[in-house]
Amino acid sequence: MPAVGGAAALKFTAMAIACMIATPALANADAPQLDDLAQPLLDDVFDGDYAIVAVGAGYLPDYEGSNDYGVMPGVAARGSVGGIGFATRGIGLELDLVPNLPGNVEVSFGPDIRYRTVRSGSVKDDVMDLLPRLDKTVELGFGAGVSVKNVLTPVDSIALSASTRWDVSGNGAGQSISAQLSYFTALSPGMGAGLSAGTTWVNGDYADYYYAISPVGSVATGEQLPTYDADSGFKDWEVRAYYGFDFDGDFRNGGLGLALALSYERLLNSAADTPLTAMRGDANQYAAMIGLGYAF
Repeated sequence: MPAVGGAAALKFTAMAIACMIATPALANADAPQLDDLAQPLLDDVFDGDYAIVAVGAGYLPDYEGSNDYGVMPGVAARGSVGGIGFATRGIGLELDLVPNLPGNVEVSFGPDIRYRTVRSGSVKDDVMDLLPRLDKTVELGFGAGVSVKNVLTPVDSIALSASTRWDVSGNGAGQSISAQLSYFTALSPGMGAGLSAGTTWVNGDYADYYYAISPVGSVATGEQLPTYDADSGFKDWEVRAYYGFDFDGDFRNGGLGLALALSYERLLNSAADTPLTAMRGDANQYAAMIGLGYAF
């Protein structure tokens, strides 16, 4: 998953919440095999068409690389209709066009579109706020993944996913490629936890757009920020931890749930070396989120 700042921060808050509540690991597992989870089988809300809507808030950096934090709201939705999965990502949408088949292995593939508003408005840092605003961008690409259920227990899953997107709005914001490995396990019929780790690579155009400082930008800050040329490369690595529970004690029948998430992101290469981060921010990025979701 991508960065925590601006609209990306909104995306990360909402999806961390929605993904935690939405994860049907217990629903897809043979729970009665475990004595401590044994109970009468219920209609499984995740068997056919379903949707999860989540709202929440996070304590997040003001923009990627910022050392100013604040509370930001988030909303998200994910689900499946007619075998086609969908998930909102900030101001954007991902689709999974591959129907799930019986068995423990699931494959996903589909288009990914995002509307990115990074540093297109005012920021808290007085010097950063003097820089010219970035134009809003539209990114289009695709994502793919594979997940395996019942890895260590009948109620867990591990997933590997990757996505790539290009700026199609004509702003020259380049391309990014992200990859993530995640593990989720049910702790009870109505409680679950997970861990994930991921990284993102960006090309030269992306790095120039978001991390370079032009002579015009340097002058706009009264030369408090020097000019800087950015390069392609890995821009970060990130780890996250999730915890969620269902209020009626069973994820499988839908209803109301609560989720908590913590993340740490370490910026790398040009994302860390740019004066935007090195002089005015911090390469260490933290986030904490809480949210409420309803599955039906």
